[in-house]
Amino acid sequence: MVCPITGTDKNFPFQVKLDDKTKTTGFILCDQAKIIDIQARKFEFIEKAPREIILEVIDIINGFIEIEEELT
Repeated sequence: MVCPITGTDKNFPFQVKLDDKTKTTGFILCDQAKIIDIQARKFEFIEKAPREIILEVIDIINGFIEIEEELT
């Protein structure tokens, strides 16, 4: 699963800003997560995001798929 990164701050609640701990700059678009075949896309690893950023992204994505306790 990957999330695209944009350089434009649209001030959306589903964006996570990359901080000065990363070489990459911009905003992670959590609402545009995709499942991709990294081999077919000729994936190139650049860097890993810091743990606190990854946890924030995961928290936002989990919010999209949470299921209410009582479904009627």
